[in-house]
Amino acid sequence: MLDPIDDEAAEGMDVAPIGDAEEEGEDQKGRRQLLEMARIAEGLMGEKDAKVRKAVKLVKDLIKAGHQPIVFCRYIPTAEYVAQQLREALPKNVEVEAVTGLLPPADREARVEALAEKEKRVLVCTDCLSEGINLQEMFDAVVHYDLSWNPTRHEQREGRVDRYGQKSPTVRVVTYYGTDNQIDGVVLDVLLRKHKTIRSSLGVSVPVPADTETVVAALVQGALLKGSPDQLVLDVVQQDRDELHGEWQAAADRHKRSQTMFAQHAIKTEEVAGELDAARRAIGSGVDAESFLREALGGYGARIRTANGSAFTVNLEEVPAAVRDAIKDHREVKEFTAQFSLPVGEGVLHLHRTHPIVEGLGGHVLDTALDTLLAQNALARRAGVIRTAAVEKRTTVLLLRLRFHILTARKDGEERALLAEACQVVAYKGSGADAEWLAPDDAEKLLTAKPSGNIAIDQARHFLERALGDLPALVPAFEKLAHERAARVLDAHERVRQATKARGIRHRIEPKLPVDVLGVYVCLPTGA
Repeated sequence: MLDPIDDEAAEGMDVAPIGDAEEEGEDQKGRRQLLEMARIAEGLMGEKDAKVRKAVKLVKDLIKAGHQPIVFCRYIPTAEYVAQQLREALPKNVEVEAVTGLLPPADREARVEALAEKEKRVLVCTDCLSEGINLQEMFDAVVHYDLSWNPTRHEQREGRVDRYGQKSPTVRVVTYYGTDNQIDGVVLDVLLRKHKTIRSSLGVSVPVPADTETVVAALVQGALLKGSPDQLVLDVVQQDRDELHGEWQAAADRHKRSQTMFAQHAIKTEEVAGELDAARRAIGSGVDAESFLREALGGYGARIRTANGSAFTVNLEEVPAAVRDAIKDHREVKEFTAQFSLPVGEGVLHLHRTHPIVEGLGGHVLDTALDTLLAQNALARRAGVIRTAAVEKRTTVLLLRLRFHILTARKDGEERALLAEACQVVAYKGSGADAEWLAPDDAEKLLTAKPSGNIAIDQARHFLERALGDLPALVPAFEKLAHERAARVLDAHERVRQATKARGIRHRIEPKLPVDVLGVYVCLPTGA
């Protein structure tokens, strides 16, 4: 119990305390007593072990209720012992695996992933898994077989499964302790319950305001003296506990004042909404990413069918090899099931804008569209003409690339340049000489306009040539747009500088002209 423990370690030390350190001949009586205690302990293993018998029942109940539990133990020998007892007691169709600090991190993850393939499973582990590996997709219950003196360690254990992405509506947590175990009783009374009270009050955890060895020694002392008939001794233990609780409460009060001090009452929701909308315009949303993935893979010949809920299955057997190569780690996969929303079920990929499949596919579509040698057979085109009910007058949509030099000047006079790029969709009605510009939202909506009829190739070429001929007349409008966008970018940098109270730094932004036109798309009204 008194071996050093690292409070700040991301992983709990699970090596059992080393005993029998005395030289031969020293305190032989004490050595014989310890050996006798060891023999008695060994005789309690298995059926005589009341703690493990009850733990087996708890795990059986969790499995019967449909849960996939993780059992956390303090030391490596304990975890291996508990895992063996569970294997012998649970039905054969329940897979039990032990993961401890004896395994390298990569092997721990591989063993957990292999266990996750089993329909019914139990993971027994030490605190080597209390951080670092997300387990919410594989497990939905936690059993604290051994209590930790550190309340945060309990939160870390539970946080492996009770987190964003957990598909189960209910997560079970069993804090297992002995009613006649004085160590468990003191840990519960002095630490865990006090911690829970503070967390319930503030909504956040406040660390124990004492070093590890001091707290552990106090727990052991409290356990050894608990139940002593000496009232004076009992008063001393009570006083020590009250002092620890007092220091802890004082730390909680300081944190509460800090919360009040830094409360963001001055935040204006309309400004935050504006920033969020700007971010959405810049990087797109999950809905945009899913729409792109479905249309692009479908265009390349993938077979997409609906699975359960919002999940869908993609078969890539008919997709060109170049496209499969573009999605990198999944190039050898012939079929996968995915969805863009959380939580996801077992065997379902959670896709998002920066997932390798989405990014790889996006890069391939863009590269083939811009490459003159590949553009003839590319899925996306830099120019096009459609007839659509979305417009009442000929409207031209342009995809522009804006580039800026963000220049940062410091106190020493040195100025550093950073190149930034942004894409923007603009649209105008009529001819370029008398352009009637659309609002940004209306321009973006035309990206999803649906064709409403056929158009002859010669007619399409004619309108496209007119749109390309309009571009020189639009250069002043492009340059104005670039300067306006640069001013907004500079304003954003100024807001960040004020928020961080950065001093002695100045920014200026220069748009790099001319503006690049990446795409030209003409929308003709139906019947024109």
